[in-house]
Amino acid sequence: MEDLIREFWVIALVGGIFALLAYRFIRSGSIAGALLGGKIRREVGKILLDDGLVYSQTLKVHTMDSKSGEEFVSVSIVSKAAFGAGVWPFKLSKPQARALIQLLERAVS
Repeated sequence: MEDLIREFWVIALVGGIFALLAYRFIRSGSIAGALLGGKIRREVGKILLDDGLVYSQTLKVHTMDSKSGEEFVSVSIVSKAAFGAGVWPFKLSKPQARALIQLLERAVS
């Protein structure tokens, strides 16, 4: 009986997380928006990092609005493979985005 109760709670927890992400995806219109809690204002651009026959990686940059109306920058790494995909979004404030720009400029100079 305890195993049945434990399984119920695990299924309820996983279902709750899935429902929350589905709700946030529908509300924001994107996976990055659902994970970061915002809505994409515009896509600034993307860079192809790796492109193979069965695997690709892209770096995408968006400007986004939070629920409170604050603008922030989203940098996402999108990986696609034959049997799966993944998205790793990062939320940056404007000062953090400027600091990243400075780091990248120092790295390439």
